[in-house]
Amino acid sequence: MSSKEGVISSSDSVKMITINPAKGLALDGHIGKLAQGLKADITVLRSTNPDPYESLLKTHLQDVQMVWVGRNLLYGNKIILEKVKPGQCENLKVYGSSKRVCVKDPTEQVPKNDQTLSIIKDILQRSYSGLAPLTP
Repeated sequence: MSSKEGVISSSDSVKMITINPAKGLALDGHIGKLAQGLKADITVLRSTNPDPYESLLKTHLQDVQMVWVGRNLLYGNKIILEKVKPGQCENLKVYGSSKRVCVKDPTEQVPKNDQTLSIIKDILQRSYSGLAPLTP
């Protein structure tokens, strides 16, 4: 807790979205922090404040620069994805920001690895007609 009673400190709020859920699910030996031997999922955000904790708390969807799951870059700014994975990802607008998302992966031997973002959107819209738009 911070010095103000009942207020969550900025550093504690980061733990609330990283190590604490991992511990709660008894997965902290696999995920929840960047450490050797753990699965690393990394999100890179645009800085919105000199204090990194405050910056994280003030982040919006369009501030996401890159998302790595394991060793695989799956989402991020269009210019970055076009350089790292040319022709492999699909365009996506998020609050006016040009992004790309990589959902189709024929190298993975998993069900539905050939589905594109368009196919996934169509399935979701047909199955859940009241669903809000998938991208703002």
